[in-house]
Amino acid sequence: MSSRTDVLLIYPYFHREPGWRKLWLFPPLGLGYLASVLRESGISVSILDGTFMLPEELIKRAQELSPGVVGIYCMVTMRDNALKVARALGNRPDKPLLVAGGPFPTSEPGKFLEDFDVVVLREGEQTMLELVKRHLAGKELAGIKGIALMDDSGIMKMDLREYIENIDSIPHPARDLFENRKYMKYWEKKFGYSCTPVITTRGCPYNCDYCARPVFGNHYRERSFQDVIGEVEEVLELGYGRVWFSDDVFTLNKERIMKLCNEIKRRRLVFTWDCLCRVDNVDFELFKNMREAGCARVLFGIESGDNGVLSMLNKRFTVTEAQNAVMMAKKAGIEVGTFFMVGYPGETEETILRTIRFSTRLPSDYLSYTLPYPLPGTGLYKKLEDRLTRDEWKMAGHNLLMFRGDFSQVKLRFAIFKGIVQHKLRKNGYARLADGFEAVTDNMFKMLR
Repeated sequence: MSSRTDVLLIYPYFHREPGWRKLWLFPPLGLGYLASVLRESGISVSILDGTFMLPEELIKRAQELSPGVVGIYCMVTMRDNALKVARALGNRPDKPLLVAGGPFPTSEPGKFLEDFDVVVLREGEQTMLELVKRHLAGKELAGIKGIALMDDSGIMKMDLREYIENIDSIPHPARDLFENRKYMKYWEKKFGYSCTPVITTRGCPYNCDYCARPVFGNHYRERSFQDVIGEVEEVLELGYGRVWFSDDVFTLNKERIMKLCNEIKRRRLVFTWDCLCRVDNVDFELFKNMREAGCARVLFGIESGDNGVLSMLNKRFTVTEAQNAVMMAKKAGIEVGTFFMVGYPGETEETILRTIRFSTRLPSDYLSYTLPYPLPGTGLYKKLEDRLTRDEWKMAGHNLLMFRGDFSQVKLRFAIFKGIVQHKLRKNGYARLADGFEAVTDNMFKMLR
């Protein structure tokens, strides 16, 4: 190969949000895993992360590297950027092999094969390694498990690869290729501390109606707590002071998390961390140990304050369980963040108001609402497929209504506004004012279409 790097991995997110927004920005962990696997096999690899670049700068730097293979990660909000980069690189005489991967290409490979040569489906470590080796050796890509591509007659061919069972066998992400200093500077400026992700499990065994798991699927697998601790130590050596354990269900195996916490304490590792929990597999003993091991905040995807809607969402827990989990975490001294949706198909005015009432009375330190987003492959998407009115959100937090439903976007956004105000009033000790505001805005909400 005459290229300066065999493989270039691109993260086409360009941070252009208003300065007042405090988004959690993280380096592309998935690309870090791919890079470490490729390097382990002697393949040269670089990562270009667009977060702190302009698109034109990223494209120029990608062209200067003259890679043989370019892998571009894509989720829903990145589609336009991913296609722009792919087209810019694909129109050159020294065109590299263009590979798309990530949640969106896995869910909708056909939407990418006009601009990309191949799509890597689901987990990419083993597939990308085989694909790159074959391409660099001048061999055909057909027959590789875990890819989608067009054959000579224009028909899409795809074959899934089995999930990696022993995820301890995957080398830790190549964090030396991340823009660590820039991320630390951003976090320090926005939040007063620096934070980066570590994932300790893959897959989620639950089947929430709105949730897509195209990359890791339902097949739940765990890393050993010893391997996780080893990676945490690497992160701390880089200078980060906080870790985001980015698992879908971090606390699913209580015994494992208890061992992880005990090991953190035994090694006297000094850092704080956040994680995402379900409300039905936690207890006070677990939260107490987590807090002693540095847990600063837990996040709960509760989604509704109505048991009927929770059943419709296939959440498999109740409002009472949600309230108990929040209260236990707070009792243990852990901050709590809660997430809710409004306007799910089948909701009524009363279920939405019930969600607002419930969510604003929880002692959440952080509260977020969103509108339902019909991701391909979900039960929600199947319900709404013939009622979709938009393509996708173009930026994080766009929060647009994408389907024809029983409620307008204005009405649902008003519900979100009133929930945020009610929560802030109660959080700051103005309960009576919150009650009055709630009564007035309940009636206003009912008047909106």
